[in-house]
Amino acid sequence: MHQFTLMDKQSSPERSAKDKNDLSSMELQLLPPGVLQDILSRLSIKEILRMTVLSREWRRKGICHPDLVFTEGTFFCSNTTMNTHRASRNAEFITEVDNVLRPLWSTPTTTTTMLDKFVVRFSLGRKYKNHIDRWISFSTASKAKHIALDLRPEPAWFAPGYGKYIVPLCNLSGPNCSCVKSLDLGYVCLKLPRSFNGITNLKKLTLHMVSISVNDLRCLLLSCALLESLNIESLLSPRRSSLESLCIRQELRRLQYLLMHRCDLHMIDLNAPNLIKFEFDDYMNKVVLRGSLKLSEATFASYRRYLTVVHDALDCVLNELPTALVQRLFLQLALETSVRSSSKTQTSFINLTYLNINLHISGYPPDISWVMGFVNLLELSPFLEELELHMHPHGYIQTDPRIMAAVQGRPLRHLRSVYMTGFCSLLGVAELALYILGNATVLERMVVDSVVRMSYGHTTDQLYSVCRANEFVPPSPEDQEMFGMNRAREYAKEHLGREEFSRILTIL
Repeated sequence: MHQFTLMDKQSSPERSAKDKNDLSSMELQLLPPGVLQDILSRLSIKEILRMTVLSREWRRKGICHPDLVFTEGTFFCSNTTMNTHRASRNAEFITEVDNVLRPLWSTPTTTTTMLDKFVVRFSLGRKYKNHIDRWISFSTASKAKHIALDLRPEPAWFAPGYGKYIVPLCNLSGPNCSCVKSLDLGYVCLKLPRSFNGITNLKKLTLHMVSISVNDLRCLLLSCALLESLNIESLLSPRRSSLESLCIRQELRRLQYLLMHRCDLHMIDLNAPNLIKFEFDDYMNKVVLRGSLKLSEATFASYRRYLTVVHDALDCVLNELPTALVQRLFLQLALETSVRSSSKTQTSFINLTYLNINLHISGYPPDISWVMGFVNLLELSPFLEELELHMHPHGYIQTDPRIMAAVQGRPLRHLRSVYMTGFCSLLGVAELALYILGNATVLERMVVDSVVRMSYGHTTDQLYSVCRANEFVPPSPEDQEMFGMNRAREYAKEHLGREEFSRILTIL
């Protein structure tokens, strides 16, 4: 045994040298494709670009990464963004992308490369058409499942002459495009060619600041038979007319999620029998959802009412939604335009169990009549169980001393949980809280928080919600003092901190 060990020790340096020679002679291409693909999939595209500096072989194999995401941060450092002329920066970005993709263009592996995601997010206009066309052709030839092309110009470089790139939709409707399941387009132009046959297996379509005629949009949607999710923001019609209407009487049978924001249309009229979730705003004058008997969640954001007082936003929600179906409702509203007294003749939200209101407060109401709009909404929701009211008072709010009394309304027989943030001394806020505390007969918990948790923005993706566990950075003690949050907390304790509410009320 001792002799064997000694011989083994003596031979170990030779064996080690032999192992090193074997490793140095190992070629990268000998790795099974699946193993290499797994290794590279664990790295970001930026890490792979750094890795390709090591050898030409790695540079050739780096293209195996399943997610190719090319953005400003992929190639450039953040501290050099504003120090480089835009034209040269565009040229450098194009060169870097081409350097990554060129190995596939020049080898037979083009037809065997399989991508999951291909993304380009960079400010490029129509003058770079040839390059972008080539990238799109590569993404489809590589059978990418998710394609995103966002060419929005930076505000600092935006000019009226910035021509939008026209997406070659014919390249997205060929046999290779049967793999495309998600398409995200930003700041481009879409024109349907006569030979367009639809995107066969497309399930998710996102259009942001896309120029397209209403007729082409209608044809595009009808050609995507498997479409499940549709997100349209800031639709730009070439005719620039708000009198146009998007009407699709044929069934969009697979559509489950629909978002329509800042679309300057007179009306949308859709037949979506399996629609589950709907997000919209008041840019459209009329919304018609035909046969949407499965709609359970709706989100409404008021934009134009910040600029022009048209009519009550709560009435808009009541009129445009199939209220009898909605179970969860999110509202983004403004105080001076959204809280007038709503009509009490509307159909009730008989299935509504959760209500979230993000309320931007500006101005100073002369009385508490604005609260009745909310009281009416609560009364129209007889089976409501959860209520979130998040307020954002713009500026310092101070009220005159007054006698505090709850507003009048009917009992709330199913409301169990209430969460109020941004509580302040604005006329009507404490009165609304007292109404809930006194009329919710089965209330288990009510939280009143003087800290403003909702954002200043007006988009539905910025809605604050406790149930969604949104990220929130608490204000510093200095900010709390500056915006009167400490005084608001004492105000809440003074007017709501009664012994009769001690078991259910928490003042943060």
